[in-house]
Formats: sequence, structure tokens, C-alpha cells
Amino acid sequence: MLLSKKSTRNAKPSARCPLAAAASIASDFNVSEIARVMAKSPTTLSNKLNTNIDSHVLTLQEAIAIQNITNDSRILNAWAYSEGKTVIDLPEVGLSDDELADQVLHLQETIGDFAKTFRLARQKGVITQLDFNAIQKNTLSIISTALQLNAEIEQMVRPDPNEPVAAKSASLKVA
Repeated sequence: MLLSKKSTRNAKPSARCPLAAAASIASDFNVSEIARVMAKSPTTLSNKLNTNIDSHVLTLQEAIAIQNITNDSRILNAWAYSEGKTVIDLPEVGLSDDELADQVLHLQETIGDFAKTFRLARQKGVITQLDFNAIQKNTLSIISTALQLNAEIEQMVRPDPNEPVAAKSASLKVA
């Protein structure tokens, strides 16, 4: 996924428009089966996925249900993309100490690869699509690795026995 609003003009309509993404579900999945699982009428759901029908509107609850049933995040991704955002899967936690150390080293290595790829592309005087693809791959790897490290470190958080209970900040997480 491209990370720049400016680059949305190069994306397919279904990749940048949530309604088009929802409509594309109908061509890639069995809408009747999705409707059955959702306990909805197949005709009604088909009409809700059709961008040419204004009388039926897909609700957020239905879009979430479709995503859960199909295991396809295209609607969420397109919505984020249309707002100049991106969606990144959060990593699973549970690395050993050695694996965690390897992740830190991998992050450093990927940052170095990113810098080298960018430097070489600029050195040529023009950044080609192939150059950008390599740079983008490194960028996404940096983000994913950093999120993995963050999730692992969060699992290491323990209360400080020397800190008074009243001074501890409340967590913003909702279970």
C-alpha cells in the first residue's frame, strides 16, 4: 500500500474508495454465503454492496461482519487509504530473549538497507518505480519490526514495587 495521499491517483479505485472496495466483495466472494452467515437476505446484501443502488446502505456493523466472515480487510484498508492512513497488522508476541535481540539487529539492518537504497537511487539522479518499490519494502519492514519490538517490550512491563500505588497512571487499554 502506498503511504502518500498524492499517490492515490495511481491506485485502483477499489483500493482507495471504501464503497468501491465493498462493491468488489461481490465479485470475489459468494454474497449468498456471506448473507447466510450474517442472517441477512442475499438480495438485500447484494443491493448494499452495489454502488449504483442508493436505497440500500451498508452499515459499519455489516462491513465489520463481512470482514470477519471473509477474512478480507479491503474495506478497512480502502477507508484508511482514502484518509491518507494505512493499516498494519499488529504482531503476535512471545519472542525469546535471543529472538528479541535478533529483532533489534534486524531493525538496524533494515534501516541501513533503506538508507543505502535511497542513497543509490538519488545518486542516479532519478528515482525509478523499481527504486521506490525497494524503498517502500524497506520502509514497511522497518515499521513492522518496530511494532514487533514495541509489542514485545510492552509484555515486559511490570509494576515498580518502589512506586506508590496512587502515583501509577491508569492504562488506556480497554479489554
